[in-house]
Amino acid sequence: MPTVLLFLFLVAAAEADQLRFASVRDWRDWQVPMGAVKIAPTGAIQPMRIQKGVDAVLDATALGGGIRRAGSNPRDANALLDGNPATGWAPSPDDDPDDWFVEIDLGRSVSAHSIALIFAADAPPFELFDLLLSSGEPQLDQVANPIEGSLIYRIKERFKENARHRVAFAPGDALYLTPIRYLQIRNLKHVPDAQLVAVEVESIGDNLTLNLIERGGTIDIVIDAFVRAEEVTLGNALNLVDGSIFNRWRNGREPRNTYNTWSHITIDLGAVYPVDFVRLITGIAIRGGFGEHLLRTRAGASGPRSFSYKNYEVLTSDGTIAPDGTRRWTRHFAGYPDSENHRAGLADHQFPTLPARYVRIAWLVWDATCAATVPDAAASWGCRASGSAEEIQVYGEGYPLAVRLRSPLIDLGNGKNLNSIEWQAQTPLGTHIEIRSRTGNEVVEQYTFYDKNGKKVTQRRYDKLIPSFKGRIDTTRIPGAAWSPWSNIYSASGAAFQSPSPRRFMELDVRLVSDSPTQAPHFDWLAVNFSDPLASEVIGEVFPLQVAPGQETLFSYFLRPAITQDGFDQIAIEATTAPRFDAALVDGEPVEVTTEVLDQGFRATFPRRIRSRQLVELRFTAPIYLQATRFDAFLEDSQKAQIRQLVDPGDAAPQVESSSNVVRLPVANQLFADLSFSPALITPNGDGINDQLLVSFDLINVLSARPLHLRLYDLSGRPLFAQERDGQAGHITWPWDGRDQYGQRVPPGLYIAELHIAGDAGDRNVRRIVAVAY
Repeated sequence: MPTVLLFLFLVAAAEADQLRFASVRDWRDWQVPMGAVKIAPTGAIQPMRIQKGVDAVLDATALGGGIRRAGSNPRDANALLDGNPATGWAPSPDDDPDDWFVEIDLGRSVSAHSIALIFAADAPPFELFDLLLSSGEPQLDQVANPIEGSLIYRIKERFKENARHRVAFAPGDALYLTPIRYLQIRNLKHVPDAQLVAVEVESIGDNLTLNLIERGGTIDIVIDAFVRAEEVTLGNALNLVDGSIFNRWRNGREPRNTYNTWSHITIDLGAVYPVDFVRLITGIAIRGGFGEHLLRTRAGASGPRSFSYKNYEVLTSDGTIAPDGTRRWTRHFAGYPDSENHRAGLADHQFPTLPARYVRIAWLVWDATCAATVPDAAASWGCRASGSAEEIQVYGEGYPLAVRLRSPLIDLGNGKNLNSIEWQAQTPLGTHIEIRSRTGNEVVEQYTFYDKNGKKVTQRRYDKLIPSFKGRIDTTRIPGAAWSPWSNIYSASGAAFQSPSPRRFMELDVRLVSDSPTQAPHFDWLAVNFSDPLASEVIGEVFPLQVAPGQETLFSYFLRPAITQDGFDQIAIEATTAPRFDAALVDGEPVEVTTEVLDQGFRATFPRRIRSRQLVELRFTAPIYLQATRFDAFLEDSQKAQIRQLVDPGDAAPQVESSSNVVRLPVANQLFADLSFSPALITPNGDGINDQLLVSFDLINVLSARPLHLRLYDLSGRPLFAQERDGQAGHITWPWDGRDQYGQRVPPGLYIAELHIAGDAGDRNVRRIVAVAY
């Protein structure tokens, strides 16, 4: 799908300096998985609940169906679909009785449990009538070609002497195992004032593969999992999810490899849903060909059918990536079909509800072991499983668990300083919103070439095709060089914008996340506050670039703005450590500044505004506990609240070799630095002298909180004391007062003190001997 460039002036809100997305029109150019969410008239993004046991008639019109034909009173026929029990349809007694019928198109093949006909409550019902059901199979002419516009109704039921106002039809497997698309109700006896007011078709539920592309999903078929060149074109693959069992995907390829060859059908649902059921339909529809037509006609609605898989698997994934970079899959079935699958032409796979974004059918398309033991002519039949299929249906129940909205590439014109981001959302307990951003200055065009059949080809291959064999060329605009990575998740509405600016282009990413399918967040609006930049370009660098872990180090941060309009008078330095201000210099001369301590650093306010090309140096002290600790500098203005401009790393000062704002530690596996167990002899007698052991250390390169344990053992290894706390990079002190885990003083003697942590790259243990005396 080509990427849209959204220009700032097209969507800027009436209030100056704010880009706001708050209406149906504002969201128009975003990638929004419709069906997973809907856009309310107010502009709010609302996740849609998927359901089981839904009435397939209710959305027939939305899916391209509706009233197919009505032989009598056609103007009244739509009343069957309006949900109003006060309106209905009945044939006119003046019309030919052969025309006393109405026909409904459900808009897709529906796997149904039951059908109900509802008649007006204030009049007698139809007394004698037929219900006819069709999967969409056409009639064939004498040479077995489909007759356009015709239908064969293989499921028929006549209702006689009916006095019920609600007539249910639930014949069991005859209906459940035959997806239907068309219903015909044919009245056979005139009953004055009788009206059919509604038709209900209880389906399995909302099929998540319907309208797959509109939902933000796609489908991928690979014939040989080891050879990606064996991909099937998207147009052909979509036959599996188009809602029609007559548009079959047929695999005519026969790998004949020397190795067992597996094929994959992978469906991306476009969002993470609570999924518990997959229906795989391979051989139900009756198609052209006199032999097949004759066999099916003799066998009736239920056969003969076929199942085109032998050894196959059904898997789902929520999209989580394993350490090796591949997607994590949960296998729900692995094995061979049974006789019931062959009889029905389909297989149902029910499993406990779990989050799923991807559904995969994997099958052994070529059994090389089998082929080595049978004659060549027999191998095609006995050692190959084509995997040809008619439809793959996926069901679940509840709200989507994760939905992603992605903005187009937003053109900010000459480049704006992005100050903060705001939004409004309804987030019930267990739900939340994740927002990220990225920015850059370049956009490049990427071309995708297709042949006349819609198959993706290389440009070189495309150029060699004759004009009649060439297909379309898609142009996609993508981020070019030097775009920032996606930012961290914004913590709260009003947070400072994290991606570098000023920049020409911006892209936003929003995820609506829920822990439970019973509830979902609603996203009302999103806004980015911007202003003209304080400096058209400003670069900065920190020095030194490598330091010893945990030691207080004096740093210098140099920055130089290229061009400023009115200048600026404030600079903030922030980092994951705690920088403490020491001194400020402008063009090498000391300057008296006022400072303010921030949560993650400090802010310096200068007595005079910083102008174009002036070199500013801020000196500060900080210990470093994490590899690749980044020091961010922000330009601010005391006269313009809420305006912050992030400084880009670069060569600001010729006297230092840095051009970076990232400080590194020497490469090592250690997690503990400057470790001490002091004193080596403790006397816990309450006199205030050496009453406790103090374990002091710097915890290095522990990115997130990990369990940290302090344990004491006697010399035989018997545990006496254990305490746990969460440990994260930084300086830690931990006392032990000479008591065991029951609060009793330990006897005098020698003990083993152990410090243990489960780190990101493995566990670490340190042990020391500690003496206790009284």
